[in-house]
Amino acid sequence: MTAHRTTKIEPFHVMRLLARARELEAAGRDIIHMEIGEPDFVTVDPIIEAGHKALNEGKTHYTPALGLPELRHALSDWYARVHNAPVDAGRIIVTPGSSTGLQMLMSALVDPGEEVLLPDPGYPCNRNFVLLSDGVPVSLPLSEEQGWLVTPEMVERFWSDKTRALLVASPANPTGAVYTPQELEAL
Repeated sequence: MTAHRTTKIEPFHVMRLLARARELEAAGRDIIHMEIGEPDFVTVDPIIEAGHKALNEGKTHYTPALGLPELRHALSDWYARVHNAPVDAGRIIVTPGSSTGLQMLMSALVDPGEEVLLPDPGYPCNRNFVLLSDGVPVSLPLSEEQGWLVTPEMVERFWSDKTRALLVASPANPTGAVYTPQELEAL
């Protein structure tokens, strides 16, 4: 028996494509992987060496739940230096990937029945993150003519008393659309 919310969750179809591509590759076919957004090269030596060094130094235990304090402070400093945006390190959470972070965010922001506005087309898993919180994903239909970007007018048109959030990414997945700082500010 599974929770009722799981009946609404769509499978991440790209993983089926990846499995099939790997089957074809194992059978000798030359495959160019474009299905899951992974680079087509191995991790560079300095990162591999840093991983070995950390393992050799015994850094094999759990990190603090919100992420390494040194990393959180470095990210805070980076936002201040690069974007002139003061973000307190206490407001930064480091996760092992965006999916984990987005799932945590939806759990913290969205109560059952509340809505989250999502670009469409958009990253398929975003819809599932909203559904896992018993929220309601609301699709914002995008087009090539508008540059695949959500506009303030769209947000105004689709926003309701039940809306809790708008989720956008820049660059957007899968369209690659990039918002200017002014466009993000307007949203």
